[in-house]
Amino acid sequence: MSRKFILAGLITTVVLFVLNAIVFVAYLDSFFHSHPAVSKDFMDKLYRPQNELIIWATVLCSVSIGFLVTTVIYWSGARTFVAGMKSGFIFGLLFLCAVDMGLYASTNNFTIEGALLDLLSSTATITLSSAVAAWVLGTGKKQIINLEFKTT
Repeated sequence: MSRKFILAGLITTVVLFVLNAIVFVAYLDSFFHSHPAVSKDFMDKLYRPQNELIIWATVLCSVSIGFLVTTVIYWSGARTFVAGMKSGFIFGLLFLCAVDMGLYASTNNFTIEGALLDLLSSTATITLSSAVAAWVLGTGKKQIINLEFKTT
């Protein structure tokens, strides 16, 4: 692994963590509390309170998804912000559709509205963090512009 890849992975991790935190605080937390799929008692037993989160596991989760996104973007060959958005959108949509629809299909913890909101908001955060990953991976490279002139 190159230093640029590691730097891109770390930056992507931070960007994705911050974007997900903003989306959770701004939309998802209140939505899931006002549209629960299960009883409050069950939710309280299922989810840890914030003061009981396992920090090392949270960090490992964040770093893992940050480097997964960076690896996908690296393999896609995207090296600009816009190219990263395109690749990231496709990856995010497919990956999160599999996760959210799989959880909706197999658990009682999601409503279809909750699964769709999570799919849309999380796809947006992966799309933007993928753009950042591609941009970091592409920094320092000379951009080659291919102009083709057709004569008739």
